Parts: sequence; C-alpha cells; structure tokens
Amino acid sequence: MLSRLLRICKRLEEEGLDGLLVSSAANITYLTEYPSRDSYLLVSAKRNIYFTDSRYTHEAQTLLGGRAQVKDASGSTFKTIAGGIADLGLKRVGFESRYLPFAEYKRIHLDLKKRSLLIPTHSLVEELRQIKDTGEIKKLKEAVRICVDALEFVRNFIAPGKKEIEVVAELERFIRYQGGSNSSFDTIVASGPHAAYPHHISGERKLSKSEPVLIDAGVEFSGYKSDLTRVYSLSKINGLISKVYGIVRDAQLKAIEEIRPGIAISKVDRAARSYIAKKGYAPYFKHNLGHGLGLEVHELPNISPKNDIELEEGMVFTIEPRIYLPGKFGIRIEDRVLVTKKGYEVLSGALNK
Repeated sequence: MLSRLLRICKRLEEEGLDGLLVSSAANITYLTEYPSRDSYLLVSAKRNIYFTDSRYTHEAQTLLGGRAQVKDASGSTFKTIAGGIADLGLKRVGFESRYLPFAEYKRIHLDLKKRSLLIPTHSLVEELRQIKDTGEIKKLKEAVRICVDALEFVRNFIAPGKKEIEVVAELERFIRYQGGSNSSFDTIVASGPHAAYPHHISGERKLSKSEPVLIDAGVEFSGYKSDLTRVYSLSKINGLISKVYGIVRDAQLKAIEEIRPGIAISKVDRAARSYIAKKGYAPYFKHNLGHGLGLEVHELPNISPKNDIELEEGMVFTIEPRIYLPGKFGIRIEDRVLVTKKGYEVLSGALNK
C-alpha cells in the first residue's frame, strides 16, 4: 500500500474509524496518485476500493497498479458503494462532509440498511496534503516556471488599446505551448479601476497608458497548480500608484522574511498586515495573506491572522498582500513560497519581476 494510504489508515485508527469514503477528486488523486474522474474511493486497512463507471474501469485497473480494487458502479453507484462497505464488514465509516452531497449520503445510508454508521469527517486528507513530498515539489516548481515565463511573455505583449480578454487569450495560448495542461483558474487581467476587484472577470475594457494592469494567472502541470500575480504599467509609474506598489512590495518582503519552520502562520500574516496598517491602508487589505497550493489552487494551510498553527518544512503557499482602492486601482503582488529546513525558498523568482 502507498505510504499516503498507510498514513490515512493510521489517521482513521486514531479517529476510531474502520474506513473512509473519499469523494473529493483532489483527495482521491492524492491518495492513489491517479487522476480521479467521476469516482469514489473507499479506504480501509482491509482493502481499498475504487468505484467508477465503465468509461474508466479499464484505465483505472491498468494505472492504479493494485493500489485499490476497481469496481464498476455504472447505473447503481451508491448501492455498489454500500455493498463494498458491507462486504468488508466496516462498522464506522467516515465520509467527507464538505464534499458528499446530502442526497448521495441519504442513498448510501439507506442502502447500508443500518449495517454500518456513516460518520462525518473534515479535512483528514487535506491535513496530510499540507506537507509536499519531493515529487510534488518538483511538479509545483514546473507549474511555477511555466507561469513565470508566461507572465514575462505577456508583459511584452500588453499595449495601449489591447482588450483585457485579448491578453487573457494570448497568455493562455502561451501556457499550453509551454507544456501546461491548463490554467489553474480563470485568468484575471484587470486594468485601471477593475484592478480593485479581487476576482475581476476580464472583459472588453481596453488597456490605457495611464493605468496599472493587474494580471493573476496560474498553470496546471501534472495536476499541480501555480498562482502568481503581477502588476504592470504601460508607462512610468509615479504618484499614488508608485507609493502603493512600494508599500505592497515591502509588506510582502517583511512577511516572507518571517517564514521558517516553527513560526506561527499568524505571525507571518501580521508582518505584512501591520506594515500596511502602519502606512495607513489597513481598511484596504481585508483578505487573508495567502493560501496553500497543490492539487487545488486553494488548499491548506490558510495564511491568515487567525491561523496559529506552526509552519513545517514542505509546506507551499502564496504570499499576496494587496491594497484595493475602489474606483481607482488595486495592487496585489503574489509569489509562491516553499518552507525549507532552515527557512524558505521563493519558487517564483524575483519578487518584483
């Protein structure tokens, strides 16, 4: 059994559970190292069962490599899952309360006929995913490399009169040609006042020389995601834009300099947040400082003022302070950081690139 599956079985034992029904695609992919599509995974110390339909059974049998028994659940998915639980004699089975819809829970519960209890769980697999292994870090670094190259490419493409959506199209085309399987999320190109919207939907607005252009992009490589944000100008930045950019850049540096194993995440957040507050912009920085990345673009750990867990070697997350001035512009600088044995490594290169 893979070490990941062994680790989750150990967690189940600690929680007093005989098994875990995994329905999150990212969690299934993590545990099996096989891309999950329309599937469920039952994990137990006795046997692992991978439930899918006839479109994927042959492929799964070939690529899972014995890590789980493959069962064709075509036409009777939840009855088949209940049957698998019963066949293994599992009495207390956890399920992912965030990901299993209530209607599906009811169907499985009904088909179990009180032979087993379904117990809600939260983040059992996600907590394991916080610490990236060597193979994961290699994939994450490649996703970051492609994204850095894409942003450098598009930096030379943007020009006055180009539409936001044109820049998006060109950037995503470049990502595919460089080996990225997809974008991690809908690329954001936000010009002028649009940059004050954290999740702006890029549209027909044309870029202007007098305004900053915020670009938030990510790349998926072998299932692993990157997420970087840069702010560019089509002419010399000066005045308020230059001042705010400098504050955000310095806040990011102060946060990154705090990163090392054993430091509370809240302290990292506080380093950036208190600096921005000191400069008088506290009301314009209301979101978390960052988030973990891996198989999902947002995963644990959350880099927030309320998170007091300590950083550990192998954690990978963004550091992205921002200042949004409604009706004017927004500045956000986002980089990817890996916690190392003695400190940190900025995976996305120069912080002001």
